[in-house]
Order: sequence, then structure tokens, then C-alpha cells
Amino acid sequence: MRRYIALALIMLLLAGTVGCGLTGLEDQIASWKEMVKEPIDPPPDEVIDELLQEPEPEETEKITVKLYFARQNGDGLGVEEREIPKVTGIARATIEELLKGPRTEDLKSALPAGTRLLDINITPEGTCIVDFSYHITEVSGSKAEALAVFSIVNTLSQFPTVNNVSFMVEGEKVDSIGGNISTAEPVTADYGLSE
Repeated sequence: MRRYIALALIMLLLAGTVGCGLTGLEDQIASWKEMVKEPIDPPPDEVIDELLQEPEPEETEKITVKLYFARQNGDGLGVEEREIPKVTGIARATIEELLKGPRTEDLKSALPAGTRLLDINITPEGTCIVDFSYHITEVSGSKAEALAVFSIVNTLSQFPTVNNVSFMVEGEKVDSIGGNISTAEPVTADYGLSE
């Protein structure tokens, strides 16, 4: 009998403890609900306006470069000046512009369609080594080949660090890009084609 009484007392104590715990939890939930009901002050209009403004683009310094393209009639090279961002690899950026083609109607690209610049480096002695995709070898005829070669060489030679240009195709040094003009040795500019 004593056992039953002791067991009943323990059960009552446990029930009271659990009940208190639930009441405490309910009180805590009620206080959280009250906190959530309180309005949060919105930020001032100036802060919202500032957050919604578009960031101003950074002004990048520009440089004007000369790009040598073939004349439409094929009798030489014409010069197109173009303003491009001044970047560390300016020779690469300039050749990339040359590959985009001219913007004026009386000029055309001297390079075969699809030609891509794979790599470009300038030695301390001033030789600019250019590596093009195989498309450059699709130039046909000695005149077209001369225009292609000097389109590149004259464009690169405008920079004081470039004395001459050495040609590579797909990572291999080439004696000629089309079989008529020698590129076995570095080529120097010839501005006679643009007169």
C-alpha cells in the first residue's frame, strides 16, 4: 500500500513539473508573438534612394589606335583610327579590334574569315610574336597575303615596344602564311602599302 501511495505522489510531482514547464513555454511563445507584432521602423527615404541608385560606371582611360585594313578595291591598306580602353595588354586588345573588322565602308578586313588570335608576346628586343589560328593560312594570292601580313605588322608597329613581328600558326613558327611572303624572319612594317 505504501508503495502505491509513494508512486501516486511521484506521479503528482511529475505532472506538476511538466505542467509548469508547458505554462512557461506558453508564456515564452506569447512574449515572442508580442515582439513580432511591434512594427519595425523603415529606413529613411534617403537611404532607400541611395540603395536603389544604379552604380556609376567607372571611367576607363581610352587610347586611340591605328588599325590597318585592306581597301575595298584591294590596292593597298587604309587606316582606321579607333578608341579602345587602355589596358595592360594593349597589343592584344588592338589585334582583337583588327579582327573585328573595319567600321568604314571603303575598307575591309585583310585577314581571312574566322582568323583568331591565339597568343601574343613581345620580347625584350622588340619582336612581337603573334600566334593565329589556321584560318590565316586561307589567304589566297600574293597581293592578298601581303595585305594580310602588313595589316598585322603595321598595326602592331605603332607601339614603341614593337620593332618587328614574328608569325606562328597554331603554335608553330611558319615561313609563310600563304606561300608567297616570307615570314621566316621577323617582318618590319611597310607603310608604303597605305599611301
